[in-house]
Amino acid sequence: MKSSNDSVELDMKQMLGNYFRMLHKPIKVIDELAKKDVNILETLVVTIISAILLIAGVFIAGDILYTTFQSNALTYPLEMLTSGQLFGVYISFYDYTSVFLIDLIFILKAWIFLGILIYGFLRLFKQSISFKRMLQVVSWSLFPFALIMFLVSVVCLGLKFVIPLIYHYIYFGIMIGIFIVVTPILVMRFLEQSNEVSYFNSMRAYYFSLFVVFLIFAINHADRFLYSIW
Repeated sequence: MKSSNDSVELDMKQMLGNYFRMLHKPIKVIDELAKKDVNILETLVVTIISAILLIAGVFIAGDILYTTFQSNALTYPLEMLTSGQLFGVYISFYDYTSVFLIDLIFILKAWIFLGILIYGFLRLFKQSISFKRMLQVVSWSLFPFALIMFLVSVVCLGLKFVIPLIYHYIYFGIMIGIFIVVTPILVMRFLEQSNEVSYFNSMRAYYFSLFVVFLIFAINHADRFLYSIW
């Protein structure tokens, strides 16, 4: 098993190079990162850059894509229980500066929450991995695709004038596709290379984690589902 000691050095040029290479050579980048110690500072910067890109894209597209994103993010139980909403503090969707900062913090919390879930399932399956490595795996396997989502947002900016009522479904459809199809492949590769975790255990840990996320979302929005059916 490879070492996962902390590192706080940050080579921005190399990090950004790997970030963009994730779009066309993800397996190679993952293999390179898996051989090195966990750089927690680099992991955090990758997550923040990705969060800014994702949020900026949502703001650029605007309209129903913006309100749908905010509605789902700000009403997710994780956000409601770890923000001012717990004390009755609510922010208007049109207070853009505050919403941007809240979205940024929300994505950071979501990153940690997903890391905790996958880590917990892996430990349940008797797999040995450090939590720092797990955060790195989630960050590099998922967040660089925020660049793709930013480009999709720009496309949606034009689509909203053509198909204004459904263009946001394209955006969220692509996002869900990344979560369900692309990311698990990279997570399994990363875990196998860095901690010798089997594909099978990585796969079920990841998909069980997604199921928990979806289950919480579904329960929280049960009234909307029932309304849409009826």
